[in-house]
Amino acid sequence: MLSRLPTVKHPVLFAAVFLCLHGLSIFVFNSDPMAASYPFMVLAPFMALAACCWGAWKSTPVLRRGWIAMCVGLSLWSIGSLLSAWEDVFQHLDASTAYVSDFVYFLYGAPVLLGISTATEDKSTRIFFWLDGFQLALTTFLIYLKIFSVVPFSGNVAQPISAQLLTTTYNIENLILIVCATLRLLASPREGQQRHFYRILCSFLWVYGAAVLLYNHMIDATQNHPKFYDLLVDIPFLLLAGYACVVPARSRDTLVPRRKGQLSLFIDNVSPIFFTLAMLALGFTVMRDHAAIGTATIIAATVVYGVRATLIQSRYIQSQEALQEARDRLEEMSLRDGLTGVANRRCFDLALESEWNRASRMQHSLSLLMVDVDHFKNLNDTYGHRVGDECLKEIASGLNSVLPRSGDLLARYGGEEFAVILPGTSRAGAEAVAARMQAAIRSLNIENITPIGRFTTVSIGVAVFDFPAEGSPDHLVEASDRALYRAKQNGRNRIEFASIRPAFNALGN
Repeated sequence: MLSRLPTVKHPVLFAAVFLCLHGLSIFVFNSDPMAASYPFMVLAPFMALAACCWGAWKSTPVLRRGWIAMCVGLSLWSIGSLLSAWEDVFQHLDASTAYVSDFVYFLYGAPVLLGISTATEDKSTRIFFWLDGFQLALTTFLIYLKIFSVVPFSGNVAQPISAQLLTTTYNIENLILIVCATLRLLASPREGQQRHFYRILCSFLWVYGAAVLLYNHMIDATQNHPKFYDLLVDIPFLLLAGYACVVPARSRDTLVPRRKGQLSLFIDNVSPIFFTLAMLALGFTVMRDHAAIGTATIIAATVVYGVRATLIQSRYIQSQEALQEARDRLEEMSLRDGLTGVANRRCFDLALESEWNRASRMQHSLSLLMVDVDHFKNLNDTYGHRVGDECLKEIASGLNSVLPRSGDLLARYGGEEFAVILPGTSRAGAEAVAARMQAAIRSLNIENITPIGRFTTVSIGVAVFDFPAEGSPDHLVEASDRALYRAKQNGRNRIEFASIRPAFNALGN
């Protein structure tokens, strides 16, 4: 993290000097305080705009949308302050009704609310951009209609609302922005740039809302333009300009995702409705005088939110399907031997338990073969472990190639030992499969000169469970192990059979 103290000290000092100069200017030009104040009231939002542009440049791509929305809103506010200066200082317009500057002032909240609603949303789908643009355009139209009570470019005479009603509208707008930004702050991670962004936004909106509320109250109370209260307008923008410059370095917390709590998930999911609710509210307010436009707005807001929700839901389903596929691949990988590609010991244990239960239920036979590569240590010692691994791959492929059915399972049991599960197979069938396996391995002609020959061979132990014989999967494994041991003791490169010994028989013997 960047050190906060040297970064914050200079903006605070600059803000204090700025406010002192503003107050001194009003005091010196006491005869025309509005003309003295407007240069400072125009400069402050421009400085905040510049700081937010810098914040957008320094932020992550996910948060850049929120910073850009702030830049657009501040641009509108800056334009509104220039228009207000022109109307008050040069045209001396009556302050009892709304004018173009008031429309632009109020419009600044539309992109800010849009940024709050979608600042952390993944924008990989282009249609979201067009939906947001449509909502912004429709909101602009409704704000103009609400303030001037006339459709833009219709040629009708504008009938602006009163300044008192406009003040109330400003306060409602600020309250909506404060609530939405605060909810976003509560939902953001405890550290990192996202938290920092919403902390900046909330600080600005809270101070701005309080300053505007107090400023408008003083104008209504005194019925004229208060002098030194113009400094209130500077404070939120100076705060934003200074705070936006304190962007923390990208830490591990900003790069490693953390599991969100229920409140965070709820706010993240409900935040896209913020802008839709604002559009619905505007639609209801204009419906009294413009029923068709109000009704169309309500329908449009509902449709836009429905389309957005449908797209998000479809993307969620796609991500779930992709996640399930990844889980299936991971599960398959966890059940496969990394060297030979056949089933591993874990898969063998699961399959044997399942096939044993099925054989007991269906009253079928179940055969198990234990296959061991003869004198494999000699092969490794002679040619090296790398060649030995390649030989194991060939042997596994050869063994697997002679399995008669897709339900049969070949697994690497450990080292150079393999196990074969043959469901529904009698002793004769199991021994026939074992003989084919021996022939398949001999046909590979893997050189391994030993006392039993020149080429690699295998020894196989066979055990069979025949219902209603008693026992368990462990007894079947133990029997095939005994058969394999006997095959190796009797000279290798042979097939031996052993019967199952139930637990009580084993204890008795």
